[in-house]
Amino acid sequence: MSKTLSFVSPPVLGVSLALVMLPGMTARAQSPQPTAASESTEDPVAEVVITEQQELPEGSVESGYRNRTGSLGPLGNTTLRETPFSLNVTSGELIENSNAHTVGDALKTNPTVTSIMSSNGYSSMSRVMSRGFSASDQNEQRDGLPDRSFTWVPLENVERIEVFNGLNGFLTGFGSPGGTVNYVSKKPTDTALQNVSAGVYNGGVGFVHADIGGRIATDDKFGYRLNLYHEDGNTYTDGSTQERTLLSGYFDLRLAPDTKLWTDVWHQNYHATGLTPYIAPANWETQGVPDASKFDPTQQYGQDWTYNKSEKTQVGVGLDTKLNETFSARLGARHAYMWRDTAWVTDIVQADGETYNQYYTRSARQREVVNSGYAMLDAKFDTYGIQHKTTAGYNHTSYYFSRGWDVSNSPGSGSLLLGTSSISSPSSFADPNLSAGGKTRYNPVQWDNFLLGDVATLNDQWSVLAGITHARYHFELNDWGVTQASSTTYNKGRTTKQSANTPSFGVMYKPVPSVTTYGSYMQLLESGGTAPNTTANAGQVMDPNISHQYEIGVKSTIGGLDLNTALFRIEKANEYTDPSDNMYKQDGLEIHQGIEVTGTGKLTDDLTFVGGFTWMDAHVAEAKAAPLTEGKTPINVPELQARAYLEYGLPFLDNLTLTGGANYYGRRPVTATNSKYIPEAITVDLGLRYQPEIYGHDVSMNLGVANLFDTSYWAYWYSSGEGMMLGAPRTVSFSVKTSW
Repeated sequence: MSKTLSFVSPPVLGVSLALVMLPGMTARAQSPQPTAASESTEDPVAEVVITEQQELPEGSVESGYRNRTGSLGPLGNTTLRETPFSLNVTSGELIENSNAHTVGDALKTNPTVTSIMSSNGYSSMSRVMSRGFSASDQNEQRDGLPDRSFTWVPLENVERIEVFNGLNGFLTGFGSPGGTVNYVSKKPTDTALQNVSAGVYNGGVGFVHADIGGRIATDDKFGYRLNLYHEDGNTYTDGSTQERTLLSGYFDLRLAPDTKLWTDVWHQNYHATGLTPYIAPANWETQGVPDASKFDPTQQYGQDWTYNKSEKTQVGVGLDTKLNETFSARLGARHAYMWRDTAWVTDIVQADGETYNQYYTRSARQREVVNSGYAMLDAKFDTYGIQHKTTAGYNHTSYYFSRGWDVSNSPGSGSLLLGTSSISSPSSFADPNLSAGGKTRYNPVQWDNFLLGDVATLNDQWSVLAGITHARYHFELNDWGVTQASSTTYNKGRTTKQSANTPSFGVMYKPVPSVTTYGSYMQLLESGGTAPNTTANAGQVMDPNISHQYEIGVKSTIGGLDLNTALFRIEKANEYTDPSDNMYKQDGLEIHQGIEVTGTGKLTDDLTFVGGFTWMDAHVAEAKAAPLTEGKTPINVPELQARAYLEYGLPFLDNLTLTGGANYYGRRPVTATNSKYIPEAITVDLGLRYQPEIYGHDVSMNLGVANLFDTSYWAYWYSSGEGMMLGAPRTVSFSVKTSW
């Protein structure tokens, strides 16, 4: 194996490297780096995008980042065009070429999702919202198995991200109307893969990453994929640091031509200091949203002694086998353990709009264990000329969450007020270093789902998907002890059990081979929400309920562009905080309906487009306890959002590509009566990618400038009461990757 030098280059040097031909360097046409999707001949993800001219690896640069297949949970991999639902795939090459290291950045090109939490906050979680609902917690998956992630989600071992929009009851039996976010792991490659990359992002965080894969042993029966990653440095905020290490391995063994045993394991350490604080007005109704332009996101409005430490370990194992010409079986299980310690501050802006009170919160160690598994039997057969793909099986998810009381609940008691500061001149306060108590909450939850589904192809034009899931839900919540902030004594427990049969049905019609129209209906057993910390019944969990979704859509291919449109309507139980008594309640009906338009692929041979828009009419249809909210948009739901990412291969140099994007964030209400809103915002990104061949090695250099015009805006608002977080300022990222 030859040795390759890896380095972190300053942005100015990066520009010069991208424009000057070095000795031993030869120009070459753009071609994607080897990945699991492009090299493996066994994994269904390895299917290719078919064009009139040639076959191109799925999700590659040359294909315009188009993906032909996606995962439908227990149904396994399927062709996207033959799915009566909205499923959007972000390829690993697009994630890499956009210098994305967080979920929010990776999904920036997806117009159907909105960030509701950011990885630079107190929790380090990256959560998104789809169709106005959270797609988080048990809705987060890795390779189709639930992967509740209460810490930073690593992307270095992810081949692609699949976002299923809307209800997913038939697929998982439970969850949120927001759909699912599935992280597909990098799999072993059939040919040797050796990639090393290094760079800098997020202001000054340097990283190095090795991605190695291949097959060994007799007849290449044993496959491996290793990802080793480390980052360390200062972020764009003064006094803020970030360090993270990931060790990841995915292995498979071909026991027979149609039988594969697989296992994966990864471990991650994360430590951040100088956390970005939540910011909120003292009174949302009277003050409204503070002016973001008064803040400088490079300033430390928190404290440099705040921190977040976490670790997560995950282990999985599975078996895929073809029993005969009719039946196949899939078995899989995964275990994950994580803990998190954190201390942070919240800034409460006063009525003068300049000063703010800063409150301290120290969180006791939080632990969570997640166990999940599935057993599926697939069958392919014909009856009277109708082709069937039938799946019957069982999936299980259980998690056990434990923690202690926070030292305070923001904005906290008077004794934990650090002091008063000003936006123009932030103050530093001493670390109270208050100790957190022991465990005071134990929260076990279990889901069991039995399903039966069939995709029946009637002829070349018509097909039908029908299925039913029997879902069982068991929830326990036990609180005890005395809170340090309020001295309130708790000793209570609650148990909730519910089961439901949730059907799904979809019809697909192809008027021509390149166009699929569809209509579908789905139900979902949904767990109830949790009362925010700022309410009188903080921590109370609402009852489960059944949600409904109706959807019609068109999926088409026009030239080299995949263009999809979906019209949807979701009906679910309404949950809100009643201002009359500050109680979080479940009352009435909430309706989200709208249209999603997405496009991915080549507009011309040299011009690639990824993006689209989502327009939504979300409103409360009924709320007897709070009639003033009827007809109003639910808190934090944007009416319109749009994304446009473009790549243009410059004609004067074949391997130099100009990249750029525009992101529109629609306004979002922060009060139930829609009296106050987070303003709309537009950000613009720009970059260059240079892909030469140096001494026989493929090299890729990526230079990116995010938020080119340094726009001031609020990135998101977390509606459980914590507050808002400033959007990132103009930042420069640079990476160099070499392959051999």
